[in-house]
Amino acid sequence: MNELSFKYHLRVSVRSRRVRFRVSPQSGLEVVIPRGFDPGRVPALLQRKQRWIHSALERVAAMRADDGFGMEWRLPGEIQLPALGQTWAVTARRTASGTRTTVRENGDGQLMISGAIDNEPACRAALGRWLLRQARRHLVPGLLRVSRELGLSYRHVLIRRQKTRWGSCSRNGTISLNAKLLFLSPETVHYVLIHELCHRVELNHSPRFWRLVERHCPDYRRINAQRCELWKAVPRWAEAAAF
Repeated sequence: MNELSFKYHLRVSVRSRRVRFRVSPQSGLEVVIPRGFDPGRVPALLQRKQRWIHSALERVAAMRADDGFGMEWRLPGEIQLPALGQTWAVTARRTASGTRTTVRENGDGQLMISGAIDNEPACRAALGRWLLRQARRHLVPGLLRVSRELGLSYRHVLIRRQKTRWGSCSRNGTISLNAKLLFLSPETVHYVLIHELCHRVELNHSPRFWRLVERHCPDYRRINAQRCELWKAVPRWAEAAAF
């Protein structure tokens, strides 16, 4: 067997039922295995997935270059949320507050970041909390509206900051939506909402599931084909380690 030409991180998940491969600009290649799975089997699985892995690593390398990873941290001067058709001008004010940083909205499309504005983790965390508030304010009622339009119900909705998924649906009827959906187009967000609601009928990606998606979103193939490229729309500051 040829030696692998890439590095990876191995993580054991008590919730996983199968081996999963994840590639992100922050973590590189991560292999998630179920508890009890033999780690010695991972290299053989990686060999079989080499072509996909190399392609994914090349995409995230381009994303890192485009978004300035590794460069000096700077606050964004402007934040665009295409899903909402909103643009926020960002201003900053340094205050003596240790590492505490806050974000305040003004009514005229202005965001004021106050506190330790030179502290990158603090600024990312503050902007991340603001992004989550925006997502809860808009994505939660948006999901309810689409649910009523389609006649597909759900039990709960969570707004999170997933690294590799735009949304997910659990067996108990909880739909999780990624706050970073706000950086995508309204059309794409609408498709993601439809996609997750259809999982309330088919908790899989079977032909029956895709027929249901197509019934509610006839153009889903075009949008779904772009899903890997969509991550390029997420700015560097939104990739904080913790919100």
